[in-house]
Amino acid sequence: MENPPRVTPSSKDCPSNLLQVLDALEGLYGPQRLAGPIDPYEMILFVNCGYPAADASCAKGFDALKREVGLKPNEILAASKPKLAKLMRLGGIVPELRAERLMEIASSVKDEFGGNLKAILRKSLQEEKREPGKGIRAAKKVLQQFPVIGEPSAEKILLFSKLSPVAAVPSAALDVPIRLWFGEPGKNYAADYAKARNFLSAELPDNFEARGRAYLLLKKHGQEICKRSKPKCERCPLTAQCNYFQAKAGDSNPE
Repeated sequence: MENPPRVTPSSKDCPSNLLQVLDALEGLYGPQRLAGPIDPYEMILFVNCGYPAADASCAKGFDALKREVGLKPNEILAASKPKLAKLMRLGGIVPELRAERLMEIASSVKDEFGGNLKAILRKSLQEEKREPGKGIRAAKKVLQQFPVIGEPSAEKILLFSKLSPVAAVPSAALDVPIRLWFGEPGKNYAADYAKARNFLSAELPDNFEARGRAYLLLKKHGQEICKRSKPKCERCPLTAQCNYFQAKAGDSNPE
């Protein structure tokens, strides 16, 4: 299963603070690789193969599906729902629902997209040359028709399938860029996501390698230290650069 190559941007490509943050995270965790496939259709299957949709649970369900049934739309549609549900139990809870979703995904790709979702997305993205933003919106609209694929997942698919170098933000680690560069996370997830995405889009080189690297390192930091509910700031190497931590420190040390 091919993964995108890792290329570290130089200091000329990124502003110093962002580069320092990414370099510090890579020093802490090492180079990161995407879990799962990089084909758009298979990425949709992957995220539906586990619940809760952690990498480990999705991988268990996806590997079982690939091994026992196959990944092609016709192969999934030929399998019985009880068999698919049995395989999905390896990926977590609500296996019957996820089996239904797999059949829905396979049916949509076969009947609506001619069995080639990637080609349809490429066609949608052709609009980008005529009107910036239009192709991206069209491709995301196609992807968001599928179960559990919201805007963050759609942008991740476009990035890691190398269809468009969008500055995707890991949905479960959104608090990481918000805390680092803006401070306290807000109450509106969509607004915070747009703020983080727009920041990374403006500051990162417009290429797959730099933006994929940032996505994976921010995700890892959210999993390990900068957790959504209880961030482990005492263990974090980024406190000097973190607006959230600096604000908290200022509140606890009034003049």
